[in-house]
Order: sequence, then structure tokens, then C-alpha cells
Amino acid sequence: MSSQLQKRAASESLLFLTFAGGILILLNVLVAYFPSPRVDLTQNELFSLAEGSERLAASLDDRLEVTAYFTENLPPPFNATERHVRDLLSEYAAASNGQIIVRFVNPDDDAKQQAARADGVQPVAHQKIEEDQVAVVEGYRGMVLHYLDETRTIPVIQDTTGLEYIITSSIKELVGERKPIGIVSGHGGPSLEQGLASLSSVLKLYDIREVDASQEIDTGLAALLVIGPQEPFRTDELRRIDQYVMRGGSLGVFGGALAVDLAGETGPSGRPVDSRIDGLLSAWGVRLTSKVVADAQCSRAPMRGPMGMQVLVPYPPIPVLQLSEEQLEHPVMFRLASPMLPFVAPLEVGDAPDGAKITVLASSSQDSWTMSGPTISLEPRNPRDWKMTSDAGPFTLMVAIEGKLPSAYVAPINEDGANAIQAPPSAERDVRVLVSGTSTFLEDSFMPPRPQQGDVQMNAALALALNAIDWLAADSDLIAIRAKTIEEPALDIPDSVLAAEDTALAAAEEGDEAGVESALAERRAAIESWDAKKRAYRWVNTLGIPFLVALFGIFRWRQRSNKKKTLTL
Repeated sequence: MSSQLQKRAASESLLFLTFAGGILILLNVLVAYFPSPRVDLTQNELFSLAEGSERLAASLDDRLEVTAYFTENLPPPFNATERHVRDLLSEYAAASNGQIIVRFVNPDDDAKQQAARADGVQPVAHQKIEEDQVAVVEGYRGMVLHYLDETRTIPVIQDTTGLEYIITSSIKELVGERKPIGIVSGHGGPSLEQGLASLSSVLKLYDIREVDASQEIDTGLAALLVIGPQEPFRTDELRRIDQYVMRGGSLGVFGGALAVDLAGETGPSGRPVDSRIDGLLSAWGVRLTSKVVADAQCSRAPMRGPMGMQVLVPYPPIPVLQLSEEQLEHPVMFRLASPMLPFVAPLEVGDAPDGAKITVLASSSQDSWTMSGPTISLEPRNPRDWKMTSDAGPFTLMVAIEGKLPSAYVAPINEDGANAIQAPPSAERDVRVLVSGTSTFLEDSFMPPRPQQGDVQMNAALALALNAIDWLAADSDLIAIRAKTIEEPALDIPDSVLAAEDTALAAAEEGDEAGVESALAERRAAIESWDAKKRAYRWVNTLGIPFLVALFGIFRWRQRSNKKKTLTL
């Protein structure tokens, strides 16, 4: 009887294992040949497409061909870039219902290299440390997108940060019409030719044009921007802007109470100006002030120290914004990491008009104060030389106004015989107005420099500028995509190895052979320590997990043996 029970138990176990194995094989086949949902458990969904990217890929009417040129065996950290690009492009292809075709090319011969250059992808020099030697290797890491008769090239993929934003923006350029954005011209502010050239170059999805506020403003504009005016607006110009908003337009006001001179003979300085823009904003519950906010929570700036050396010192006139969790969820500030507002004037915020709301988007810290006067010195100095005033923070630095705003002007006027400027008494639909105490973060002086190859590297300052314009133009998809970044795990490239490599490369550029040898010795020691840690992890994974499984098996076997001994028939 006992023998029959053992045979029966063995048969049941074999049948169970057969069924389990068959189910696993079937699942593998289904996953391999049929699309299946993926689960991304990272905090910001770093390894899956944003909904806006998926919708764009799914909306394609024609075939989009993507050719990625990647040289094999590039030095770290670029050797990991290809893997991420493959994964990301496979997500686009899966979401496109077969409309996106992806091809990877290793330019390892003359024909493929000529094809890469013809597509606008150029070789890049990479410094590589191999067998304790510093060498320079040339390789490709770029891609080209072909759609109908249009082509967009990403000549160099610098890293994976913001790559989805770059790809989605490129696809939008290929398939969509650019939205028009107006910038009010004149009034001593920056122009598209001087001061806003960098901003214009990164706003590839918009048709940027200058607008004369003395004429009726086209309601077809996705948004109207007033950037850094230093000379007063006439009443008829303010009425034209009010008329545009009342007809449903979005308005961004950046600065208008301060003029900042970064190249003055005595160093950077600011002075109050009266642009009269408050004649418009005060009706909506916001006013600009002619002061500069200084904050102990701030950026750093170079200062000439002893013996003429440049040293970085805290620079209070560039506050680091203090953002709450709620503010970080607003589209303008969406998941921004420590954005800054240089040379910003505080805003006075009153009650919102009926039917509208005012949202404070950014504030200074409690350790902030204001500086005022006919000329405000902004020269970097010893931290002890900054004098706090009794006007203590926090201060409101940026606000969003939304809703059916009332007109700032209740009756039409005639000026110099011109026709009366009429506007609805209140906005014809919900409108958006963004007010910032500074325009500097939009201007060339503070925009990130454009590299010789590739796109401008996304950072918090640029993301804030683009988020503000996208929100005004009601394009929230790009904001969500821009907020995503990819970071390699720290275990992949230890800081000690990277620091030693940087030291070796710097010494090699200076021709310091002794410095190179010393840095390479540090690198060898760091790699040995890294290898030892990896071996420890490897042995834990190799032996530790099987040991735990075996231990569990022995425990279950002992339980079953004890049960058999007490079994009575």
C-alpha cells in the first residue's frame, strides 16, 4: 500500500511539473510573438514611454524610418547608451502599430561611415583608458529620422538624459504644423536677433514671431510673451494686449520692473524701471516690485580671490526656488530639480478676480531678503559682505492666473484719432496668464550653450523656460516627457574610477606624465576594489539564492518525512 501511494505521489508530481513547464513555454511563446504590456516600477517611469509619446507614435499615418548609427565597444559611459537607445526605440515601434521601422547600423566600414555622414551623423572622438594607456578612439552615436520627404537628424546622442523629449520633439517637427508664438517687440527688451536667439533656436516646435502691440494682435497666436521690457507701454498697447487676452489668448509676462546690466564697468548691477505693465496685471491681482530678491539658498558665482584666482562663492541674487510637492505637480514646475530665477523681483499678490484663481508657483526661502535703490550692486563678493535687510522672505517669485479674467479696461478709448479699442468685458473662455519677476532665464546670457554637435543639453533652467511656454500654448504632453531623465545605477561606474579617469585625462592633456602614472595607479586600485565588490555580489547571487532554495527544499522534505512517520492507514 505504501508503495502504491509513493507511485501515485510521483505520478502527480510528474504531471504537475509537466503542466507547469508547458504553461511557462506557452507564456514565452506568447510574449515573443504577440505584444504584451510591460510594467515599469521606477518612480518616474524612466524605462517606458510617456503617454504623449505613445499617442504621437500611434497617430502616424505613414511610415517613419529610424536609423541609429552606433559604433560597437565605445568607452564608458557611452557603451551603455546604445542599450538604452535600443530599448527606447523598441517602445516607439511597439506603440506605432507598425508605422515606425527601426534599424541599427554599426559603421565599421567605409560604405556605412559614408552613409552615416550623408545622414548628418558625424564621428566623435572619445578618450579611452585601456591597458593603462590613454588613447583617443573615433566612433558614431547618432540617429536620423525619415518621414515622407522630411528628415530630422540627431548628430550626436550626448547621453540618455532627455532623449525621449528630443526624439518626440523631432517626430512632432516631422509630422505637425508649428504653433505660432508672439513676442512683443520694442520697449528696450531683448529681441529674436539679440538676446533671445538661443530661446528661438530651442523652440523648434513653435513659429516665433515679433508682434507690434500698437496693432491688433492675432488671436491665432498660441501665446503672447512680454519679455524684459524696460521702456513704458502706451495705454493703447496695454489695451491691445488686454483685448488679446479677453478674446481667449494666453499671456506670459516675464519681468518689467528691473533692468539688469551684466557688463557694466563696475560689475553687474540692476536698476528699477517702470514699464507700466502693472496697469494690466493689477486688475488680475498681481503687481511687480522694483527690488531684487537675495536668498541664502542660492547658486554660486565666480569671484576673483587672493592672488587673482577665481573661486566659487554663494551668490544670493540667484535664488534656488523652494518648491512644495503641490507646486512640483503644476505643469510649469513639473518635477524640476532645484530650478533658479536670476535677478528676480518679488511679486505682490492680492485677491484673484471672481471666476479666476491665482497659483503661486515659486517662492524664495525664509532666509531671503530684498535689495533696492536707484542702482543695485550685483557684484559677486565675500559671503560675509552680503547685508540682510529687514525686508525678510519668503517672497512670491512666479504665479499662474487661470480662469475667465475681467478686462483691465472698462471703456474703449480714442487716441490720436485712432479707432476705439474694444474688448469683451471678460474673457470669452478660460485663459492662462503667467507672471514672473524676471526674464533673465529666457535670455541668451543664462540659456545653456549650444554644443558644436547635437542638441542643447536639458537642464532645470531650460526646462523651466520651455515648460512655461508649453503651458501657455497648452501643450502639456511635452512637459511630462521633458521631466523624465535616465540615470545609470551607481554600481555601474563607481565615482572613484571616474575621478581617477578624469585626473588621468586632464594630466594627459597637460603633458604631465607623472600625473598620468599616478592617476592610472589610483584607477587600478579603484578597479580592483570595484572588482572585489562585484565578485562578492556575484557569489551571493550564484550561491546564496540556490542555497536558500535548497534550504527551503530540505525544510519541506523534513516536514513531509515527519508527516509520513505519523501517517496511519
